[in-house]
Amino acid sequence: MNQPLKDRSHWKLRKFNSHEELRCQQVKDWQASSGAARRQAAWELVVQYWVDMKGKSPDELRLQRSVTKLTRL
Repeated sequence: MNQPLKDRSHWKLRKFNSHEELRCQQVKDWQASSGAARRQAAWELVVQYWVDMKGKSPDELRLQRSVTKLTRL
């Protein structure tokens, strides 16, 4: 199955001298992003896990409701 490549043109390349320096920069970048960007990133991780690790359809993540009561009109 050939999946289209994701657009990564917005990614920045940086060189770090240690893992601690990388971690500190990642924390700064995360804190600098907006709430909407954080929620979007978190949701993308959820969808990626659901599809790649569980092998399920992303449509299953939508809000589902159950019928609890039927009334005759």
